[in-house]
Amino acid sequence: MANLNTTQIAHDFLGPCQRVYHQNLATHGNQPRLKIDKLGAGDFIFVDTVPAGQNPSHSYEEKGVLVSVERPQSTPSSASTGHQAAVNGKIITMPERFVLTGTFIEPKKLSLVPNQPPPEGTYAAAVLLSLGGLLTGATSQFRPSGQRLNTPRITIPNSPQDRPDIALSLHNKVMDPQNPSPFTLILHVDRGNSESKGNAMLFVGAEEADKFPFTFRNGLTSDTVFDNIRIGIGTANGTNYRASVYVTEFEIWAPNPNQ
Repeated sequence: MANLNTTQIAHDFLGPCQRVYHQNLATHGNQPRLKIDKLGAGDFIFVDTVPAGQNPSHSYEEKGVLVSVERPQSTPSSASTGHQAAVNGKIITMPERFVLTGTFIEPKKLSLVPNQPPPEGTYAAAVLLSLGGLLTGATSQFRPSGQRLNTPRITIPNSPQDRPDIALSLHNKVMDPQNPSPFTLILHVDRGNSESKGNAMLFVGAEEADKFPFTFRNGLTSDTVFDNIRIGIGTANGTNYRASVYVTEFEIWAPNPNQ
């Protein structure tokens, strides 16, 4: 399977650009995971969006960093919860225009009830911006009907884009138990003084599964200071399951002032 050319995607959105942060999480032995850090952010921190009792977990493994969270019976039906690796936004200066890429593999949902199949419920791999207590960005949702691209809280109140499920043939590649395909979320952000625009994309391997442009309606501007920039797992509904996914790579691209 061909590898996705995230360099070309970033250049298409930004023109001349460079990676200013890069984590390659599918490493071997004692190889460093943090490859590029021109922002001075340092290594990942880990953050939760969880009520009590959800047992968030992460572990660095050969495939990547495995992030997971439980959604027990006691979880409020309206709660959006999760566990993510994060770049600390309070100690860096983000450019007005940037592209985030997050690559994942092996999304799973396991029942918390012994000897039972996973119950219905929606979970997602996510690339998120945290600002003023709000989480917004791009996700790849996994729900009973299939897999889709979603943009939670791009507009206020919570009004995710009602994107259709991606082609079943692509979803089957992601869920293949023997040879699962990686999948990648792209979030392009172009901040302005009073209005910000963006694009979200979902790829399976190197195949484009879905994309769409949007305008941020949640207060994001060029003056916004991000609490953090996240990649990981989230849940939206259902109970009595644990959701997990491997994060294999994360990039932040910014315009290159020297080109």
